Amino acid sequence: MNEQTPVPPLNAPQSGASGERPQGILAQMPSTKQQSWGALISIVIIVLMIIVGAFYAWGERIAQNQQYPTAATSTSL
Repeated sequence: MNEQTPVPPLNAPQSGASGERPQGILAQMPSTKQQSWGALISIVIIVLMIIVGAFYAWGERIAQNQQYPTAATSTSL
């Protein structure tokens, strides 16, 4: 019979003799430089979404304001 040794999941803590952090793919924490870039990119995306939404709302308001004067001038003739 063939016996297989159990394989722990990737994110399972591994005990090290010197108390080191586990070296698995999921256990690695991003560096502070990577974290700051992630925060900066998130802020830029949020600000761009707010700007696009503001331009959309502004365009809708301009379109509504232009409809009323054209309807009033066509009935006055």
